[in-house]
Amino acid sequence: MDTATNQSRGAIKPQEANLQIKDSRFATIAIQIRGIVRRTLYPTFALCLLMLIASVSRAETYQIISTETSVVGGDLNKTVTTVQVGDNPINRFSFTKVVKQVGGPALKDVLFLLPPLGSGFQNYEVGENGDYNNSFVAFFARRNYILFGISQRAQGLAAGTCESGAADCSAMADWGILTFLQDIAFVRQQIELEYPSRKKIVGGLSLGSILALVTINAHANDYDGAILIDGTIYDEDPAVRAMNANFCAVADNLLANGVYYDGQGGPGFKLVSQLAQLDPNGLTPLPGFPPGFTNHQVFVLVLSVPNPSPLTPRPGFYNLAGSVPEDRLFYANESLVHGSIAQFLDYVAIRMLRDLNCALAGDTTFTGNLQSFTGPVMMFAAGHGFGTGMIDTAQLMTSANVTINFNEVYGHVDFMFSNNHKQELEHPILDWLVKNF
Repeated sequence: MDTATNQSRGAIKPQEANLQIKDSRFATIAIQIRGIVRRTLYPTFALCLLMLIASVSRAETYQIISTETSVVGGDLNKTVTTVQVGDNPINRFSFTKVVKQVGGPALKDVLFLLPPLGSGFQNYEVGENGDYNNSFVAFFARRNYILFGISQRAQGLAAGTCESGAADCSAMADWGILTFLQDIAFVRQQIELEYPSRKKIVGGLSLGSILALVTINAHANDYDGAILIDGTIYDEDPAVRAMNANFCAVADNLLANGVYYDGQGGPGFKLVSQLAQLDPNGLTPLPGFPPGFTNHQVFVLVLSVPNPSPLTPRPGFYNLAGSVPEDRLFYANESLVHGSIAQFLDYVAIRMLRDLNCALAGDTTFTGNLQSFTGPVMMFAAGHGFGTGMIDTAQLMTSANVTINFNEVYGHVDFMFSNNHKQELEHPILDWLVKNF
């Protein structure tokens, strides 16, 4: 069997596919899974989930309160729309459209990008050395795709807002997967109003990939394809399930005791990144790190050393491959990494972490209907990210044609921030889009 492109019918286990990496540092394996339709699975579950989402959506009113348009990258139109949900001022989010200044039939399909956990649509707008034209968004907009993206409700909350009482942040108690599903569904309606005849492909990185999974699970007929970049909430590995069962229980306990958000992680990452840029060789002033560590070594350690947590929920999981003794990241473009971290949100909702960890512990609420999705799926799996969990997830998509690019040595976000990201991420996606749409 060709290790570059393996094709099979039905479910594929890694051992059945006989996957062998010829070069353990750089080999990428593409797997194609052609599904078998199983129409008898989970019909009652799917109906109940859709009814639940519909009933929650009716409880709050969505209102567009502002729209701002600008030009980015020289000739790309960017429109940011802010949406208020109900009466609580923190229950608002934004969605963004970026499109080339061409009209009519020159435009192609819609790519709807969902955000990673720590960021928003701006994650996809970061380019090397701050150049928008080198961003993920610009790459596809310049090829006449219509880019939409959604940001999180925490987007506008500055550090300290909740702790000081400047805003009532108790609404975060409900900011979980179901909340995001409602917001995504609202934006999908706006996209349909503007581009009713265009194909809609949903996707994203990390949480963005997870939310895309959840979205096609709940609304299988609303999207024509999905792009999943190392993010899933389904994993058959018993060690992963056990680890996440503990994280799930901790999150449930926090919520029960009125702790609804984490306001430390985002600002902490940003500080580590800032110090590594401003004084890379200076001794770190941050507590808890080995004596003599420089600011840049701390930066590499935080990103490349496995440290199981609700945010790194698999054994051997790290964000970027690297070496602390060598004081370097192996594959990532540091300009992109720093640019992304600078855009991090200052708050993460505990409810969202709870939903993610509980699902990885075995709860199939948000993945039990994936066999109903029939569009093509493009997956990127990092061996030290969600790894084989992505393959486990692909096996649930028995009605879809799933293509997986698997890189055993990559960390969770190495595909997105690779020095060769255009060759390893953007161009493979573009080729897949041209082939399937």
